[in-house]
Amino acid sequence: MHKDEGLKDGFELICSIPDLRVRRYRMRSTRELKGLETGQTESLLVPLSGRAEVTISGREDSISLREKDMCYLPSGTTFTVRTGEPTDLIWAQAPAEKTYPAYVRRFSEMTVIESGTAPYSRRVIPTIREQDPANRFLAGFVEGEQGNWTSFPPHKHDGKPEVYIYFGMGKRFGVQVIGGVDEKAFVVREGDAVAFERGYHANVATPGVGMSFLWIISADPKARDMSVDFHPDYKDLPIGKTHLSTR
Repeated sequence: MHKDEGLKDGFELICSIPDLRVRRYRMRSTRELKGLETGQTESLLVPLSGRAEVTISGREDSISLREKDMCYLPSGTTFTVRTGEPTDLIWAQAPAEKTYPAYVRRFSEMTVIESGTAPYSRRVIPTIREQDPANRFLAGFVEGEQGNWTSFPPHKHDGKPEVYIYFGMGKRFGVQVIGGVDEKAFVVREGDAVAFERGYHANVATPGVGMSFLWIISADPKARDMSVDFHPDYKDLPIGKTHLSTR
């Protein structure tokens, strides 16, 4: 688990597990980040708050990102990020074998899935989907109802590392559970993150707040899909609409 350090105007490492590295940059006094490089990784840029302008070296046009828009950048890309307002920028990286053109997925244009039922109803917004070009990435958002569980019934996708980055919770908190042989539970607040490589990973909000988070998966290119295993003790619960599939 990564507790929010509150770092401003510097890169904060919030996730570093095999095949997935995620950093945050709170642009406050900083208005421009020059000469950033993806290297041998593919990258996702997401302003969780604020706006950003991304300029790719060798391209005349720039890419404008609003809050929760997602920009995909291929390996071997040099780029600059600019903003005119306070912006919380998430930068995720994963190994890349193939090169795909840069593109943007607009949060406002994505399909919202009303998933589950009380007390585990939530809105799921897949952003980088199975049909979108990427080596490993799958990503999106979850917006949970107040006091409800999300990622429920519990599911797992061992071998597909994932990170949850929580937002929109104010000063209230939730609990993230990682189940399996070594069960753990973490108290999480806005700005915190939990990364996991295996195990069931449901979470629950306290009354008066919903669990909202950005999720990013780095899957093996041969298994880049949303197939999961649901916990056998909860298979009798209705799933309803979902972006997941059963293995």
